[in-house]
Amino acid sequence: MPNPEQRHPLARALTFRLQKPGYVELVFALVLIWGFGDATSTLFAARFAGAGLEANPWIRLLLRHQPMAVILLKGATVLYVGVVLLECRQFVESLPWWRAWLLAVVAAGALVVLGNVYVGLLAVAA
Repeated sequence: MPNPEQRHPLARALTFRLQKPGYVELVFALVLIWGFGDATSTLFAARFAGAGLEANPWIRLLLRHQPMAVILLKGATVLYVGVVLLECRQFVESLPWWRAWLLAVVAAGALVVLGNVYVGLLAVAA
């Protein structure tokens, strides 16, 4: 393989390396997806499809009576989880497969957000 300096300038510009996400980055992604993403996508789905489709009975009750409280509840919960994860960093990083576990939790949150958006878009299109 040629030396990177000898390759075409465009090939050098397009070369990149994926780095493993760090612990703090993964906790931030978890808080962002499960906090902001889940709360706003839940409100979006409830606005257009109705609160009755919410699987969690406590959130469904809040959506019917105080929709903005959903943002506060989910935000406070995920903020607490984020702080606990940051405080327990040394312990979590000592576990095998900790990065895969956090990535799986973030991916699950992304799927939940996409599901909520999908339900809301279906209702808008109907």
